[in-house]
Amino acid sequence: MPNGPLDTQIIDKAISFAVKAHTGTERRGKGYPYIIHPLEAMTIVSTITNDPELLAAAVLHDVVEDTDCTIEDLRQEFGDRVATIVESETDPKENSSNPKASWRDRKIAGLERLTYATLDAKIVAMGDKLSNMRTIAQDYMAIGDKLWSRFHAPNGVKDYAWRYRALTGALAELQDTAAYKEFVQLIEDVYGPDTAHEPMLVNMDDFKQTGDGFCALSYTHKDGKRMMKLYSDFTPQEVIKNELSVARTLIKIGVKTPKPLRFVTDGTRIGNEFECIPNKVSFARAISNDGTTIEKYGKELAKEIKQLHAKPCPKNIFPSATDIYRGYVAESPHFNADEKARLNNFIDQVVECNSCLHGDMHIGNIITNGQENWWIDVADFCWGNPLYDLGMFYLAAKCNTEELTMHLYHITNEQISQCWDAFVREYFGIESPEQIEEANRMIAPFAALKMIDFGNRDKMHPHMLKFIRQQLLN
Repeated sequence: MPNGPLDTQIIDKAISFAVKAHTGTERRGKGYPYIIHPLEAMTIVSTITNDPELLAAAVLHDVVEDTDCTIEDLRQEFGDRVATIVESETDPKENSSNPKASWRDRKIAGLERLTYATLDAKIVAMGDKLSNMRTIAQDYMAIGDKLWSRFHAPNGVKDYAWRYRALTGALAELQDTAAYKEFVQLIEDVYGPDTAHEPMLVNMDDFKQTGDGFCALSYTHKDGKRMMKLYSDFTPQEVIKNELSVARTLIKIGVKTPKPLRFVTDGTRIGNEFECIPNKVSFARAISNDGTTIEKYGKELAKEIKQLHAKPCPKNIFPSATDIYRGYVAESPHFNADEKARLNNFIDQVVECNSCLHGDMHIGNIITNGQENWWIDVADFCWGNPLYDLGMFYLAAKCNTEELTMHLYHITNEQISQCWDAFVREYFGIESPEQIEEANRMIAPFAALKMIDFGNRDKMHPHMLKFIRQQLLN
C-alpha cells in the first residue's frame, strides 16, 4: 500500500538551505560533511513528532551558530516559529566571545535556557544532543579514554559527565520517548551510572523566601516565573530528586501540579525548582488572608481530593500506601517487635483501593489563583485507601501545637479545626456533629500511622507517642 501524501515543502526547503549553509564544512575530526549531523538530528526528531516545522528547525539548528546565516534570514525564509526554535538552540555570541566566562558557566547558561525552553525547543534539542551523544559513544567504543584529550573542558571527562547528566534533567519532559531513553542509556554506557545526582547551583540573591513548611522552605525567583523548595537535611536526596519525576508523571496522567524544572542547591541545601503560578496562594494562606473563607476552602479541598481519589492510580509507576506505612513501622525505633506486629496487623486490615493518593494532603499543599487549583509537594504520591490521605490532614488539623500550626499554616488551631469540619462534611456528605465525630474516630488511627513517619524523620515527642499508643496499641 503506497504511503499517503505528506506536505514536505518546508522540510525539503530546510534541507536544501542547511546543505548550502554548511557546504565545505566538516564534522570536527570526523572526515565527513557537517550536514550529516543536522540530518541525523532531524531523523531523531522524526521519531518524536511529524510536525514539519519542528523537522525543519532540527535540520537548521546549527546554521546560525556555525555559519553566516542570521535569525532574521531564517525568519524571512521559514517563518517565526522555526526561527524562534533555532534561536533557542543557538549559543549567544556573547557567551562564546566572553573570555571571563568559564566553560562551566557557559554550559550552565545553556542548561538554564534549555530547562525553561518550550516543548518544541526541547524536542529539537533532543535530536541535537542525542546525535552528539551517539558520536561520543561510538568514539569511546573505538579509542576509550583517549577520546577526552580531544575536548576542552578543564576537568575533562568529569565535566562532560556532569553536563550530559544535567541535560537529562533539562530534557526530562521527553522521558517517555525512545530518543530520551537511548540518550540516558548512552550516557550510562560512556560515563557510568549517575550516582552523584549533582544538583545545579543557584544564586540565592535571585530568590526571596515566600513560604515554609515542616520539610522545606520555599523561595520565588525575582522574575516571578519560577519557585524553588530547599529541603531540610533529614529528607533523603533520592526522595527530593524523585519529586521531579513524580510531578512529570502526574501531569501526564491528568493531575494538576506546577511544571517541574530543575534539581538545585544553594551550596548547602538541596531542592527542586518549579514553574511559578502567577498570583497563587495556598489554601492555608488564603484562609490566613481572609478568615471568612474557612468554610469555602474546606469544601473546595474536599472536592479536589475526592476527584483525585476517584482517579485510578498506575500501580506500575507509584508505590503502595500499604508498603509505605509498613516501612514506617519497620524503620521506627520506638516500638518493640510485638507492638510492630500489632501496627502491621492494623495496616493489613485496611481495605485496599486503587485510588490516587497525594500522600501529604493538607491545606498547605494545594494552591489556587482564584480560578484553578494545583497540587504541590507531590513527592509522597502513591496509591491505596483514601483514609491514608485523610489521616494526614487530620494530623495537621487536630494534632499540632498552636505554635506549629501558626508556623506551618499561618492560622490558629481553631481555624484549621473549623476547616477540617467543613472538609469532612463535604467529603462524606454529612452534617451532624455526631457524624463528624464518628468520621474523626475512623480517621484518627491513620493520623497516628502518619505520625510514626514524622517521628522517624525528626523527633518522636512524648505527646506523639501517646497519641499513637491511644489510637493503635491500647
